[in-house]
This record gives sequence, structure tokens and C-alpha cells, in this order.
Amino acid sequence: MYLSEFEAPGPLTADVADELAHRASRYTSRIVLSCNGRSVHAPVLGVSWDALGVRKGSTVLVTVEGGHHPPDTEDAIALGDFVGFLEKLTKNGGKS
Repeated sequence: MYLSEFEAPGPLTADVADELAHRASRYTSRIVLSCNGRSVHAPVLGVSWDALGVRKGSTVLVTVEGGHHPPDTEDAIALGDFVGFLEKLTKNGGKS
């Protein structure tokens, strides 16, 4: 399992959540976002993003595990890509 904890540079919006769900589909790894005591699997962010309540400065935890291409290595790649994309989108108001 790989994880990253950071402060959100901006809020999680519906548009950002849709883009993140699409990004997560690139990987076989299970990607989960947690914030404010709630967790959501990345592929369903488009319909449940608001449950997390991510605002600028919120502490966000992303965990990644179970990737197959190759085992373990995919998880590390997925974490870096997903977190980097999340930070970029929330910082830029949803514009990639």
C-alpha cells in the first residue's frame, strides 16, 4: 500500500471529481480518497465527491493498493500520477 497525505490546494468540485474518476480508470490499483472522516473510492468520485467535504486547506489522504501491472510498481506510479493531478486540478479551479 502506498499513501500520501497533504493539504488540498483548493476545493474538490464536481468537475474535478469527474476528471479524477476518469484518471483513476487508467490503473488496476484501488485508489481511495479520505477527508473529514469519510472515504470514497476514486472511480465513484463523480457521484459521491461532496461526501468528502474537501476545501482549500483540508487534509486529504490518498491510498493506493492492489495494482497488477506490475504488482506494487503500478501502485507507486498511480499514487504519484493521481495525487499530482488532484493537486493541479484543485489549485487551478478544475482546469487541467
